[in-house]
Amino acid sequence: MSAAHEITLMGREFRIRSDDDPAHVQALADYVNAKIDELSGGQGHVASQQVLLMTTLNLADELFKIRAEHERLTERIRSTSRTLLNRIGG
Repeated sequence: MSAAHEITLMGREFRIRSDDDPAHVQALADYVNAKIDELSGGQGHVASQQVLLMTTLNLADELFKIRAEHERLTERIRSTSRTLLNRIGG
């Protein structure tokens, strides 16, 4: 059952509902805040919409790279498994 969690992003409080553990939800918020700080250089004068857009694109880039690496590793495992099965006569 989903529970309400309070998080802070860019200094603003948000109440969200999630089935995830509160520590996990907080870790996500902390990660996003760290990305926001990284991309804004800790400078408050950058427009929040621009910072959020840059952060979203940065996180999407990370996700795409991780998915590509996952696919590459999955294919490598499949290939190695086929080779091993052929060697043992499977």
